Amino acid sequence: MGFNQLPFLLTAIIPLTVLIYYFFRKRYVEKQISSTLFWDEVMKETKASPYLQHLQRNALFYLQMLGLILLVFALLQPYWKTKTIAGDQIIWVVDTSATMLADKNGETIFESHQKEMLDLTDQLGGKAVTIITTGTEPQVVLRNETNAKTIQNAIKSLQVTYANEQLPTTLDFVQTFIGKKSTAIYLFTDAVDRDQLPLEVADIKWIVKGAPDDLQNISLQRFGATKLEGELKAIAQVKNDTSKEQKATIIISNDKGEELTTKKITIPANGEERFSFEKLADSTALKAKLKVEDDYKADNEMTILLQQNTTKILVDQGLQQLVQKAFQAMDFPVSIVPPLQLEDSKEDAIIVTNQTKLLEQKKKPVLLIGRDDKKAQEISGEVKTRDSNLFAYAPIKDVYVNELYPSFKDYKTIATINDEPFIQISPAGHIAVLADIQMTDWPLHPSFPLFLWSAKENLAASGSDIGTFSPNERRIISLEKTDEGTKGYEMYSQDGEYISSFEDGGSFIAPAKPGLYMLKSGNEEKRLAVSLQQQEKVIKKGTSFEYGETADKATTDYVQQSLMPLFVLLIIGLLLAEWEVQRRYGFTH
Repeated sequence: MGFNQLPFLLTAIIPLTVLIYYFFRKRYVEKQISSTLFWDEVMKETKASPYLQHLQRNALFYLQMLGLILLVFALLQPYWKTKTIAGDQIIWVVDTSATMLADKNGETIFESHQKEMLDLTDQLGGKAVTIITTGTEPQVVLRNETNAKTIQNAIKSLQVTYANEQLPTTLDFVQTFIGKKSTAIYLFTDAVDRDQLPLEVADIKWIVKGAPDDLQNISLQRFGATKLEGELKAIAQVKNDTSKEQKATIIISNDKGEELTTKKITIPANGEERFSFEKLADSTALKAKLKVEDDYKADNEMTILLQQNTTKILVDQGLQQLVQKAFQAMDFPVSIVPPLQLEDSKEDAIIVTNQTKLLEQKKKPVLLIGRDDKKAQEISGEVKTRDSNLFAYAPIKDVYVNELYPSFKDYKTIATINDEPFIQISPAGHIAVLADIQMTDWPLHPSFPLFLWSAKENLAASGSDIGTFSPNERRIISLEKTDEGTKGYEMYSQDGEYISSFEDGGSFIAPAKPGLYMLKSGNEEKRLAVSLQQQEKVIKKGTSFEYGETADKATTDYVQQSLMPLFVLLIIGLLLAEWEVQRRYGFTH
């Protein structure tokens, strides 16, 4: 405790003067008493409780003296020193990755860090705090906030995003907030190496709050399935990161949540094992669940789609080589196939050809460039396009086309030349470009590879599945459009819970929690799976440490908390007490 205005100690002369006056005051009052019959009784009562009698007679004096003393202390501006976080600015970096859900004694690492942050809020001492969450795109939750209630509400609203923390990216982002100020950075994570911290930056105190170092984890590392000879087979890889042999149960269920099979397994200490499942009931999606006693449950489940996006491309050997090279330049898995072998290919792939007969099959999406069953006719004029995802990144208005093939009936036309169809889409989702590449100057334009990329994305998503995503993964996906324009999709979980809305043509962000999801638009339904990243299936040994130092070479500081409000309340209370004494006994006391 201390005082900011010691010169006001001179005001103590006021209560001293009153006290001195008290000693020289008249000590008795002359009264005429008509009888002394009750004198003995009064003296007995006085002698029995002399201090109480004295206090009753002098209550007003003591209250006044105490009030004056408190007033003197209030003028001295007393304060109490409290511990606070050192540094001119404070930054809290919060790891929101899936591993923060590791549970110890009924409390996750994330919940433990939230409690610690709430406790630190009481030590801010009015200093501003900045809260940043980790990830590929770090988020600023609060910036230079001083209001304790706002900070506490922000801490309580933090949630695990399941995505990898991408700590190097986050720390690079954090450095943009440091400047030249003395900074205390708290990193709330599970484990981090000192080498990952930007230690070359001076005047920074790193306080790392890690996880317990005795977490036990058994994880479902990989899960896959395929159809062989008409039978659905699956394989699961399980890893035991503990020092003891573990027993567990794997449960396989379909997309409706119906259990297909179970298997009891044993995994050796610090080892991995693969387990196969055969003759499973046919399903379009499978979910594997590892039932085991460990401290981390998020990596015990995995969902896969059995009708994944088509990513491989089979290019007709008879097409112009520029088409082949364009696809190869985009790092797609491309195979050059002789024309006669395309129809017999059993690979799940996109076919790029000029063979119109392949448009009749619906199992493999087709990009038709030219036609082999008709003759082309000369054409001239400007290319005009209609609203379509295929031209979102590849406008083709400046492309010159010398000849066109006849169009297909009942196909939707999305590009024309002199009102003659140039590019069409079949009811089955196939794309037809009604000209050979050598009939145009299209390869000379930047739109050529972009169009092929858009066509590949459109054909790959033309089925009921749009693929497997990482938590919160941002990806541009191309879905079909209606004649009325852009479609709107609503996303639901496997249990039918509404998640969010998505408009075709925009940037799609996958949900955070792993599992199976549906995109619905009217009667149309497309599925996607969200899977945990491999990095989030490893629990590292927890680390907590401090590194570096601020200018004052301390982790904590002390601030003055004024006691003036307390003294003011006490003085007001004494004034009310004096008023009550005077009301009851008058001014003689």
